Amino acid sequence: MHPAPPVRPAPDEARPRAGRPLVLIADDYPENRRLLTIYLREHYDLLEAATAEEALDLLREHPVALAILDLNFCDGMSGIDAVQQIRCEPGLAATRVLALTAYAYPDDRDRCIEAGFDDYISKPVFKAALLEKVATLLAPPPQGDGSTGEIGHVWITRKRD
Repeated sequence: MHPAPPVRPAPDEARPRAGRPLVLIADDYPENRRLLTIYLREHYDLLEAATAEEALDLLREHPVALAILDLNFCDGMSGIDAVQQIRCEPGLAATRVLALTAYAYPDDRDRCIEAGFDDYISKPVFKAALLEKVATLLAPPPQGDGSTGEIGHVWITRKRD
């Protein structure tokens, strides 16, 4: 097995821009990291990690708005192990985390949410779906009752299918 490449910023033609959220992409396949980088680089500053351990190190060093973690890495920790570690560390616990996986059954999404992920996206990943998931996860939490925007009103929700 080849050693993992060193942790580095994702390739990008532009320098980081002020006000852009920083997103971490963690996947053991360089091709997957490259595709996600192509999809996200127009809107976000990016970091890459090839292992869950590298992802945790980067999260401890950088104020990341969102981490995208593959569930299965060839070596070391799984994405589920990593998200559970994230949720246990006070400095990381509030980090938004999106599960990235080849598993596409409805129970797989539930398993990811129960493990501590904020949401889930399955491979193959399509640009529009990824951008929508990321934007939703990075949006400010709603205020008020959800219809009037007034604080102090009751939220009315329905169970998602």
